[in-house]
Amino acid sequence: MSELRTTHPLALHFLLNEDIYRLKQEEEASVPEKVAAPAPDSEVSDLKIIETPALNTEVSEPKTIEAPAHNVAASEAKIIETPAPEPVTPEPAKEDAPPIFNYLGENNRYMLLLVNSPGENIMPAKELEALQSILQAKKLDLKDVAIVNHTHYSSLLFQQLREYFACSTLVLFGVNPQHLKMPDFPPNVITPYEGIKVLSTYSFAEMLGSNDKKRAFWNEMKKL
Repeated sequence: MSELRTTHPLALHFLLNEDIYRLKQEEEASVPEKVAAPAPDSEVSDLKIIETPALNTEVSEPKTIEAPAHNVAASEAKIIETPAPEPVTPEPAKEDAPPIFNYLGENNRYMLLLVNSPGENIMPAKELEALQSILQAKKLDLKDVAIVNHTHYSSLLFQQLREYFACSTLVLFGVNPQHLKMPDFPPNVITPYEGIKVLSTYSFAEMLGSNDKKRAFWNEMKKL
C-alpha cells in the first residue's frame, strides 16, 4: 500500500483527527541550517583601508595680495605741463612801398618821357636842349611832360609808372620795353598798349649822331 501524501488542509482535517505534537528536535531539525558566509579572501583582508582626510569645511578668508610698492621717487615726481603755445597771428604781407620818382617837368599833358642816361640826374644838357626843341615844334614845353632817367630805377615796372604818372602817352628813348615787363615793341611805331600810346625809339645820343634816326623818330613823334 502506497503512502498517502497530501498537503491540502481540508484533506488533512479528515485524515488526521488526533492531536499532533511536534517535538523540539523535529522543530530544530526542520529549521534550515544557516549557510555560512564564505571566509573572506586573505588577500582582501590584508588590504588596508586608507582614510581620506576630511575636507576642511571652514571657508578660509581670502588673502589680499598687495601690489609691489612703486618707486617713491617716481611716485613723487611731479608732472610738468608744457603750456600750450599761443596762436601766432600771421602778419599781413607788406606791400612794397610805391617808388618816389625824381623827374623833370610837371606832367600837365600826362606825357611820360623815359630816357637812358647813365651817370646823369636826368639827362645831359645838350640832349635836354634837343628835346626842348622837339617839344616846341609840337607846341609843348617842359611843364606838359615828365622826364625820368630809367638808369636810377632798374627794377621799375610799367604798372608802377602808369599808376604814379597816370600817363596817356609813353615815349621810350633807348629803353628796352622788356625791362619794364612790356612786349618788345617795334621801333619808331606808335603802338597802343593797355589804354596808352607807346613809342619806342632811339636814345638821344644815337639820334644826335644820325639825321636818318632823327627823321625816323620825328615822323612818329609828331603824330602824338
